[in-house]
Amino acid sequence: MGPATRPARRRTTATLSLSALSTAILCLSLCISPAQAATAQTASHTPLTAITHAVSASAQGATRDFWTPAAMRAATPLPLPEPLKATVPAVRKQVIPHPTAFNGVPTVGALFLTVGKQRHFCTASVVNSRTANLVLTAAHCVYGSAPATNIAFVPQYHYGHEPYGAWPVETVTVAAGWQKSHNPDLDFAFLKVAPPAGTHVPIQFVTGGLWLGINQGYVHPIFVIGYNNPENYPIGCATHSFRYKPVADTMQFKCRAFWNGTSGGPWITDYNSSTGTGTVIGAIGGYEEGGLVPWTSYSTYFGRPTLKLFLQAEAAQG
Repeated sequence: MGPATRPARRRTTATLSLSALSTAILCLSLCISPAQAATAQTASHTPLTAITHAVSASAQGATRDFWTPAAMRAATPLPLPEPLKATVPAVRKQVIPHPTAFNGVPTVGALFLTVGKQRHFCTASVVNSRTANLVLTAAHCVYGSAPATNIAFVPQYHYGHEPYGAWPVETVTVAAGWQKSHNPDLDFAFLKVAPPAGTHVPIQFVTGGLWLGINQGYVHPIFVIGYNNPENYPIGCATHSFRYKPVADTMQFKCRAFWNGTSGGPWITDYNSSTGTGTVIGAIGGYEEGGLVPWTSYSTYFGRPTLKLFLQAEAAQG
């Protein structure tokens, strides 16, 4: 993310309830054909046009081989861009909740990737979709100057255990506005994942998924899950989201010990701790790529741009 001038933000006024959201997603999914999605990628790109990077079958196979247990343990969080490192503020005394380390839930996992020769990780979550194979994360985790490589999602990864295996990424979908200028308003990405070797069931039917919450408002009790620096288990925090007024269309929550690896971590309302299900209304990222200090985190507000990218990612698969 560039540290200087921020692009203009888009505001949305419609509010979808959870039940209305599922109906809207189904309706709009059927209204956008694969042909239209393909045409959009060859047309002149607007900031909200989906840019989809496909990963070849051979590259997916190489990803499966690459992420051995030792490689996963050696991965580190993505570093902050140098301009952001210089602006970290001083610590202020505040009453802020602490997270709890736990074994995680099936709907959220570690997202392993490589940038050049460096092994890194972020956090990602399964979102309910018509195609049943989409994962949500922060765009800055998977698309810098070019798409990351060897991307694999490991649901409920904890202490080296992979209860659902590693799911290599088949496609990475980001907004054209993110690809072109890393617009922090568009710091979200949808990934199509392939089943582990020898299996064929789509991930949503294996792990369950989170509903995508669009225009749900800013103030909510939430549960946030992320993979911390440098631990190999997730942390979870029960806290509240609220509007970050200095930056338009940006949400914030406060909880201690959320470091770089938590980027992409879902902000979940109506959280079911037994199944990991609920509604995801944000993902750590956006302003300051999710935050410069471990006690406060940000997300772009999920409105029309998020829904539009989701529908394009879904439609592009046929």
